[in-house]
Amino acid sequence: HSTQQQTRMKPKLSIIVIVYRMSRQAMNTLYSLSAHYQRNVCEADYEVLVMENLSDDSLNASDITALGNNFRYFPRHETSASPVNAINEGFREAQASFIGLIIDGARIVTPRVVEYAIAVARTSENPLLATPTFNLGPYLHYKNIDFEYTEETEKQLLEQTLWKQNGYRLFDISNLGEANPRGLFQPFMESNCYFTSKSNFSAIGYADERFQLPGGGSLNLHMFRSIGMLTQCTHYWMMIGEGSFHQFHHGVTTAQQDGREEKLTQFREQLEAIWQGRFPALEREPLLIGAANSHCQNFLHYSAERGQIRFNRLHEKRRVFCQDDWHRPAFCYQRDSTDITKFDPR
Repeated sequence: HSTQQQTRMKPKLSIIVIVYRMSRQAMNTLYSLSAHYQRNVCEADYEVLVMENLSDDSLNASDITALGNNFRYFPRHETSASPVNAINEGFREAQASFIGLIIDGARIVTPRVVEYAIAVARTSENPLLATPTFNLGPYLHYKNIDFEYTEETEKQLLEQTLWKQNGYRLFDISNLGEANPRGLFQPFMESNCYFTSKSNFSAIGYADERFQLPGGGSLNLHMFRSIGMLTQCTHYWMMIGEGSFHQFHHGVTTAQQDGREEKLTQFREQLEAIWQGRFPALEREPLLIGAANSHCQNFLHYSAERGQIRFNRLHEKRRVFCQDDWHRPAFCYQRDSTDITKFDPR
């Protein structure tokens, strides 16, 4: 096909990025989604929809379009403190049948995220693909005051790392995120960069408009688990050797500020009311995709050690390892938890 014909074809993947009052961080995120940075893909393969609720720190439209012809910018005058309306507008505008969602635009991704998302889209009709979550810097961001971690500290850290030349260096300056604090081989509470079919998003009613609390409250946790529990979502994938890296900003719960615990309590209570009880992580055994590059080895080693501890503990209690695989109607393995062999690395 000619270049002109390719640009008229529908993209294989749409990525929705939600932005509010984080221009520096969002531009880093958007650069990491550009074809200048992503490997083994071209602009015609995917589109990036930038849904920004305007503020006193908004993006420059020309800076976004300069990143590539596959970027589309939607500045929005939003009255709600939640991103739910922006997300649903993104779903309406998305041209592809496979969609990625980054609900917090302050998350830089590694260089093969788009490639693997497109690959997974080909595997089955309605898969779910999760990207592990990390935080830039040595500490969790909600402890930034205690450890004197500022935006300026982070800017210098990123400049020294030269991440735009090699995005995998982000692993060298990061720690595990709260979504997966025990590593990559245990259940995720959520993913802050995940991909699934438009059919799956439709089946859960897209972004639930009940989540109108600041920042959306626990909306992302609700959506991620809801999709993972769908019968039609037959395959759950996790990227290994890739990640989304949270940049420090004064987010609703990602900075050390007064009232944070009260907000988290409010978010949890709403989530538990909707799910009619304690909200657990998604316990499905993932298929792994990706290359285990040298920069992520320390995280993989830690994850393997923690994963073995959990494996052995559940084995001793004669419990299944992935409860949601056990309970979902699509589960087709033998349901005999006594027939589980304890893992011995020797």
